[in-house]
Amino acid sequence: MKAAVVTQAGAAPQYQEFPEPESGPGFEIVEFVAAAIHPVVRAKVDGVHYSSTGKYPMVPGVDAVARKADGTLAYTGETRLPWGTFAERMAVTMAAPLPPAPTRSRLPRP
Repeated sequence: MKAAVVTQAGAAPQYQEFPEPESGPGFEIVEFVAAAIHPVVRAKVDGVHYSSTGKYPMVPGVDAVARKADGTLAYTGETRLPWGTFAERMAVTMAAPLPPAPTRSRLPRP
């Protein structure tokens, strides 16, 4: 699969192939939709955050909006390392459902 991959502390992520995430008991495979680059993401990639593992290569990212197998969207995180959320797919332990997007007919009128 394609992912943003960091190969050493302080390096910029590169768009490249990375192994598929490993699932297991309590994990669900979801597909990436969107994510933000938080300061904690940069600190973990740079190896300066207390939760940094110092193991490379790795995929950065701590949370994301993802699509579940049933097509619904969820806010998610809690990935299994070295996989972060900046990848096509991720194995997660938490996937909080998001409400459906409003349709044009439900938008308030000015």
